[in-house]
Amino acid sequence: MRGFLAYDVLLSQHPECRGRVIFVAMLNSSRESLAEYLAYQQEVELAAARVNDRWARPDWQPVVVDTRDDYEQSIAGFARYDVLFVNPVKDGLNLVAKEGPLVNRRDGVVCLSPEAGAFEELGEAALPVHPYDLDQAASSMHTALVMGADERAARARRLRELAAARTPRLWLNDLIAHAGPR
Repeated sequence: MRGFLAYDVLLSQHPECRGRVIFVAMLNSSRESLAEYLAYQQEVELAAARVNDRWARPDWQPVVVDTRDDYEQSIAGFARYDVLFVNPVKDGLNLVAKEGPLVNRRDGVVCLSPEAGAFEELGEAALPVHPYDLDQAASSMHTALVMGADERAARARRLRELAAARTPRLWLNDLIAHAGPR
C-alpha cells in the first residue's frame, strides 16, 4: 500500500511522469482465508484506486493491479521492468528482489527497503527505499526513472552478480546454522 502512496507523491511532485510512468503491481494473493489479509487486500485495492481516480486520463491508467497467479506473466514483468520497487516493512529474504535482476533485460533499477533480507546482499547496487518515508520513496523512484543509461547498466550488472552469488539454499543453510540446537 505504501508503494502506491509513494507513487502518488511522485506524480504530484513530478508532473512530467504523468502519462509516461505506469505502476504495475503484480500481487499474488495468499492467505485468503484470514480476515486480516482480506482487509489488507481491500486497503491495497483502495489505495491503487485513489491514485487512479486522482491522476488517470482517458489514454493512461497510472496503476495496474494484477492479482492473477500467472507464472509466464510474472517472468515477463521481471524481464521488462524499468524500476522494481520492493518495500517491505520487515521480511525474510524477499526473493523477488533477487529474481527480478536475474531475469530483467532492460537494465532495471531496484528500489529496495533496508528491511528486506535481500538488502544485506543487494544494498550496494540498489536504491534504498525506507518503507515509512513516502517522500524518500518517491525520490528513489524518480532517481531510478531518470538515471542515465551507463549507471543503470552498471547497477544492473552488479545486481545480477550479487543476486546470483548467494543461492536460496545457502541462505537457508545459514538460517539453520544460526538457529542452533533446540
